[in-house]
Amino acid sequence: MLRPVEMRELRIVTLDEDVDRVIKRLEVLGNVHLTDVKEFLDAWEGLIEPSKADAKLIKSSELLARLDSIISILQPAEVEKKSLKETLFKAPEEEQIERIKVEEPNLAEMERELDSLEATVNKLIAGNESSKEELSNTKDILRVLALLDDFEIDLDFIGEKEFVIVHAGNLSSVNLEALRSNLEAETGENNFIASKAITDEVSFAIIVTLKSDKDAVAKVLRAADFEIWQRPPLDDIPERTKEAIAALKAKVAELESGINDNERELAVIRDERFNDLLVMHELVQIEENREKAKVLFGKSARTRVIEGWTPKEEVDRVIDGINDETSGFCVIDVKEPKREDVRVPSLLNNPKIVKPFESIVNMYGHPLYNDIDPTLITAIMFPILFGLMFPDIGHGMFLLAIGLALMFAFKGLGKEIKGVGVILVLCGFCSLIIGFLFGEFFGLSEYAHHLVHDSMGMSIPEIFVFEPLWFEPIPNVTVMFIVTMLVGTLHMGLGLLLSAINKVSSRDMFGVLWEAVKIWCLFGTLYFLLLLLSSSLVGVDIGIAVFVVNVISHIEPMAGLIFLVALPVLILFAFKVFSELRHEKHGKAEKGEKLSGMDYIIILIDGLIDAVLENLFRFLANIVSYGRILALALCHAALMEVFILLAFMCWGSIAIIGPVIGIIIFIAGNAVVIVLEAIMAGIHTIRLHFYEWFTKFYDGGGVEFSPFRFSRTYTARE
Repeated sequence: MLRPVEMRELRIVTLDEDVDRVIKRLEVLGNVHLTDVKEFLDAWEGLIEPSKADAKLIKSSELLARLDSIISILQPAEVEKKSLKETLFKAPEEEQIERIKVEEPNLAEMERELDSLEATVNKLIAGNESSKEELSNTKDILRVLALLDDFEIDLDFIGEKEFVIVHAGNLSSVNLEALRSNLEAETGENNFIASKAITDEVSFAIIVTLKSDKDAVAKVLRAADFEIWQRPPLDDIPERTKEAIAALKAKVAELESGINDNERELAVIRDERFNDLLVMHELVQIEENREKAKVLFGKSARTRVIEGWTPKEEVDRVIDGINDETSGFCVIDVKEPKREDVRVPSLLNNPKIVKPFESIVNMYGHPLYNDIDPTLITAIMFPILFGLMFPDIGHGMFLLAIGLALMFAFKGLGKEIKGVGVILVLCGFCSLIIGFLFGEFFGLSEYAHHLVHDSMGMSIPEIFVFEPLWFEPIPNVTVMFIVTMLVGTLHMGLGLLLSAINKVSSRDMFGVLWEAVKIWCLFGTLYFLLLLLSSSLVGVDIGIAVFVVNVISHIEPMAGLIFLVALPVLILFAFKVFSELRHEKHGKAEKGEKLSGMDYIIILIDGLIDAVLENLFRFLANIVSYGRILALALCHAALMEVFILLAFMCWGSIAIIGPVIGIIIFIAGNAVVIVLEAIMAGIHTIRLHFYEWFTKFYDGGGVEFSPFRFSRTYTARE
């Protein structure tokens, strides 16, 4: 579990005529990760060349794009939305689809079928779009005609006459009075305006002016933002308004009927052919994927070369399957790749309860094949660190209940949410346990009890006050800080140990020794920090603090600093200088040069920077960074105590309704703290893993194992 699944490199050479059958068998097996043969061309010394996309791939891609388009057009309307209860508690029903047994797909036949269906659908769609546009324009005209009918004006009255001009149109209601006054200023009394409000903001107006005032009137209309209605150039509209309305209503009915007929025809096509389109889409998708797979292969005159990876346990199945398809006329070479080979995909094999933590690891980067898979250790340490930041019995129980609900009750939210539920369950459980150690129950603690008593003379009921099994963080800040430093040192030390194990696997004994000295330096850094705090621990009787005091008191400070701090730093300096000298000398030797004095100075400076800044000071910063555990634990306790004080203040100061307000404040305070603190604790726990732990041993950036297979919904395998 601490390593990705062991892989084997497959090199398959098969005849051209067998390659399609081999691809189909690989799909059925679903355990081979195909890779581009270009990565291995050098090993073939020019015997093969990469395959190129052929006409079949281009044709299948084109068909797939067309199918996507017509499926989106015929896509049924969304079903009625589920209620919140159904969304949360009802598992999605699996769609009852009768799979179709298909033979070898014929792209030419499917293209002909698609051409016919596409032509019919496009004709109906185009007809509807044209009719809808005409229907919209007709309805706009009808709205104006209805207004003209209200004024008892016929269509032939609008426009330029022998002596007058009649304008009809819309304008903003606020501009109406300004229009009246401006027209009067320009034309005197030689104008007439009739208006009607269409909405609160817009009015329809009929304006009659003398033809001799045409230019002045046009200027006034522009100033008022008057939208002049132009009579549509339709020869079949009668001159009389009432007759025009009747004619256009008949036209609207005709257009709507035509649109409805087209929609019904489309609905029939949707009912009869939509599932056929989905089947066709799946077949073409499979064909395209197979053709894309061929592009990854190498080829010679009569053979194809397939390169891929499969888990060690699956090798025999792959060999038997391919031999069965080719009747033994193939060559299969199986090699054990080196763990350092970055081309090898990595497949993680973790228990179900640990699996959700892979998502956290993958946020940093998928493991390389030679990486140690940190998922299992993350699944242990993540909840512990979270619990230390969020220690509360009641809040832990709440998170535990939410996690269980996501796992078992909220069946409609999907597998990913179920994984989140697993993480919440483990984090909530650790919060609950550590809450017992620190004696916190929904923020109520011995410290909160004394605070309420000393501040307000009131007491928290004893049934809600838990005696800490270990200690309370707020009165013992220094001890809590020591706990966080010890946890951080052990966590980072584990990371350095895993890095050393990686070096052992790659037979880098010098690297193993280097990592061992780093661990020595890490614990020396912890000793240095504890020495600084040792004066603050005098008289503290918490068990771990007493142990730390005893350890420090039995070590002479100067001797401890020399042995635990200075000596590992000096050794790391020597290691770095030795490594750089070996590297530089090798590089200079290849060029026929020697190291200069400046080269030696640069190497010494580099060694000093690595030993002091990259190790000692970084370890100091890393260990202190785990102090965020203390900060969040104190923040959690302090916030709850604020809400507890507010609740008791209301309880004791306001008659009758005071207890009710106090309970509301207490419940609301808990809700706020649970949401905010849980989010913050989760973020900072992830940060500690990414920046303080993963950086000690984990690279990430690997290729995830992705076997060649298709997810079939509508068809069965040929």
